[in-house]
Amino acid sequence: MDQTARGILPLTKILVAIDGTKPSMRALDMGISLVKVEKNLEMDIVMVVPYPVQYVTGENPTGDLTIVERLATLKERGETILNHAKDYSVSNGVMKLKTVLKQGDPAREILDLAETIKPDLIVIGNRRRGFLRGVFLGSVSQRVAANSKCAVLVVK
Repeated sequence: MDQTARGILPLTKILVAIDGTKPSMRALDMGISLVKVEKNLEMDIVMVVPYPVQYVTGENPTGDLTIVERLATLKERGETILNHAKDYSVSNGVMKLKTVLKQGDPAREILDLAETIKPDLIVIGNRRRGFLRGVFLGSVSQRVAANSKCAVLVVK
């Protein structure tokens, strides 16, 4: 009897979305745990740097940095978080690993990357914003889960 007949979904590639928050680091830990169970599993880690408020609105509320400087600062911070996640994953036994840094709307960028690399599973953290904030602001994890073509594991 093959694995799919027994109800086991074969996993060959997972995509873990991180943003540096505790819930996203728990998602990374979950991805690492899955790799430890399935040794041949490939893991891609994506960090999406959102555009700063002034880029979207045209306003600069703090007046301290230009939009270009702020984008560069956010990208640099994203690279630092992504490099830490890569080092942490490798130190925990993940051998087949790729990292991707993107900039833009987090949910859209995660979904676009998933369309390209075709993972079997997306692992993403949930910040627990609460019902009202989730309804009005939208949740990245909710949007990814609702629009993904593959399975999504939301880690709390």
